[in-house]
Amino acid sequence: MADYPVKWFSNDMGGAPVLGDTSAGDFIALLKACLITGFNVTPVASATYEAESGEVLVTLTTGHGFKAWQVIEVSGADQESYNGQHRVTSIGSDWVRYVPDAAPSVSPATGTTVEIKAAPVGGWQVVAEDVDNHRIALTRTDPTATAMTFIIENNGNEGDYSSGDEMVARVRVCDVFTDLDTYEQALEEFWPASHRESVGPMWMLIADPFLVFWTPRYGAEDKSGTVLMGDIDSVRPADAYHCVLTGIKSGSLAEWDRTSEQYYPEIADFEGESDHQGIARSHYQLPGSARWRLAGLSTGFGQLLDYPNPQTNGFYVSTGRLMVVEDSGLRGFMPGLLQPLQTSSAYAKSIIDNLPSFEGVPVLFWLSASSKLTSQSEVLLAWRLDTWRDA
Repeated sequence: MADYPVKWFSNDMGGAPVLGDTSAGDFIALLKACLITGFNVTPVASATYEAESGEVLVTLTTGHGFKAWQVIEVSGADQESYNGQHRVTSIGSDWVRYVPDAAPSVSPATGTTVEIKAAPVGGWQVVAEDVDNHRIALTRTDPTATAMTFIIENNGNEGDYSSGDEMVARVRVCDVFTDLDTYEQALEEFWPASHRESVGPMWMLIADPFLVFWTPRYGAEDKSGTVLMGDIDSVRPADAYHCVLTGIKSGSLAEWDRTSEQYYPEIADFEGESDHQGIARSHYQLPGSARWRLAGLSTGFGQLLDYPNPQTNGFYVSTGRLMVVEDSGLRGFMPGLLQPLQTSSAYAKSIIDNLPSFEGVPVLFWLSASSKLTSQSEVLLAWRLDTWRDA
């Protein structure tokens, strides 16, 4: 069966979780839907295998909301070739197509209740939840993941903002966890968890069973900021603490509509370590977190070359892996994240599978701001959607 460890989700997918601007708990519900349960469960009217194209045509209701390149999960068919996870190849107003693992023996599919939904990332589980106080604890199920527990509190004002209206989430990385009130914390940051003060809701989440990137639009600047939590690829043998967390500036700040405040993360910038980019323990593996920064070509994402490239009128993405640098030494590499060498808004939220040196690899693009960029401008970030880890 085909394996799709990397999934992406966005606010405009059918049945996507709603991220409000005033409702506590929305972000936790969103995380659970994307990582664990999936969403947009839709009955299938028919699923027919087309031998000429090698695809399955799934007929649905109008306005189903599934997107090309999205990973869907089919269940309930009597013939297993229809079931399982598949990447959508094309869509219409009332249909989607995908390539099955093998040609089904029967067409159309039979089954009492055949359904399709947005496939969850998988590999994440809830180990504790306090619904009344909007708290949840998540871990990874893969035995090769670091033994970290992630506590997310989504109450809105977490006590570090003056007005209480920003709707941030507090994210903790814990290397010892007993329950939601008993733990040993390695890292703590704040994440944007609403679209407050922006034009409207717009977000994207990209993840695999080890690592999550969260990139919503928010604030009066109406830009996107990208934060992340999870495991990098470490170069240190037997590394048990290569778990990273990033966040946004915190501490008695005014509302998001104060444009003078720097509410955007620094992940898009390669110059200098950020106070809000931590790794659970340094390479010594002794208690105590360390700071880190990304390193690639030039000073950051999307800023090395003019667009379009004058010599070829082309668009380029670096083929090199982004380095995670701790104390001027290489701790590892950032899975999945690629460095566009140019920035153009035309590529925002595009998926391209014929980039130079990435032929056949679907690459997703998104504009993201940084507090270190002039006038809160945005640059292109990119993620490969095939796989982030070596087998």
